[in-house]
Amino acid sequence: MTIPRLVPFTAALAALTTIFAPSAQAQLPPNILQPGRPGVPVTPGVPVTPSTPSAQAPAPVPGNGQPNTLTREEIAQGWKLLFDGKRLIGMRGIQKADPLAAGWKIQNGELNLPKEVKDTDRMTGGDLVTMDFFWDFEFRFDFKMTAAANSGVRYMLTENFGQVPVGLEYQIVDDVHNSIGLKGGNLRRTGALDNIFPRGENAVLRTADPLNKIRDPWNEGRIVVQGAHVEHWLNGEKVLEFELSAKVRQSAVANKMQVPASFGMKGKTRLSIMDQGTEVAFRNLKVLPLAPQAVIIPGGETVRPRGK
Repeated sequence: MTIPRLVPFTAALAALTTIFAPSAQAQLPPNILQPGRPGVPVTPGVPVTPSTPSAQAPAPVPGNGQPNTLTREEIAQGWKLLFDGKRLIGMRGIQKADPLAAGWKIQNGELNLPKEVKDTDRMTGGDLVTMDFFWDFEFRFDFKMTAAANSGVRYMLTENFGQVPVGLEYQIVDDVHNSIGLKGGNLRRTGALDNIFPRGENAVLRTADPLNKIRDPWNEGRIVVQGAHVEHWLNGEKVLEFELSAKVRQSAVANKMQVPASFGMKGKTRLSIMDQGTEVAFRNLKVLPLAPQAVIIPGGETVRPRGK
C-alpha cells in the first residue's frame, strides 16, 4: 500500500496563491506603478503625468532664488509652489476645463494670458483657482502688465454651484492707462481691496507705465490673512491692512457692489487669479498655510477653523 505524502501547509498555500492570483498586474514590482494612480503601469524613463490637476507634485528641489523655485528655508517653512515655470500645480480653471488650451500660455517660465485685438475685454483662458482651501495663509505672486491691463487675485471666496466665485480682490491694474485706476484713484488702483478699501500713498509700481521698457516690469504682490487680520503688500511695502467683518460688506454695498451676505467674513477659501479681458503675466506663485487662528466677531461669537 502506498502511503500518501503530506504536503507542508506553507507550500500548499503558496501554490494556491499562484493559481488564484487576481491578475498578472499584482505581480508587478511596486516601482512600476505610477504614484497616485494604482494599477497603471508606466514605461521606465518616461515622465509620469498626474491623473488630475490636484495630483501631488514631486517634492520641490531647493532653488537658488530663481523665479518659480523654493529655497531650502521656504521648503522647511512649508511653502507650496502653484506654478513651477512649466506647469500649474494644484490649480484648475473655473470657466474653462482646460485653461491652458483656452487662453493661458506657459512661455519662458511665465504664466501668460495673451490677448489678440478681437479678444480685448473678453475672457479667453478664464479664471484660475487653487484646488486646496486655506484658513490662514500668505500668498506671494509676481505680476507683469501690458498697457491698460486689468486683473486681480481673489480670496475669501463665496462659491455657489454653477456660478463664478465672488470674493475680496487684490486689485491689479495699469494705474496710468486703464480708466478704472484713473477715475477710481487709490480705491481702484493696484494693491487696493478693489472698490472697497483704498491702498496707501506708499504704493509704488516698479514700472508705473507699462509702455516704459527701461525698468523692471515685474511687481511683487503679497496677501496675508491671519485670523481676521488681512494685509496687502506691493513691492515690499504694506499698502493696506483691515479686519474681516461686516464692515467690509457695508463698504462694498456703499460703493454699489452687489455681494452675498457672507461677503468679507472669515472662512476657508481658495485663491483665484482672474481673467478680466486684458493681457497679464504671473510667476512665483506660492502659498504658505499659516497656523489657523480663531476669530472673534462682533456680538461675542467665535469662529473657529474647521476641516475641509
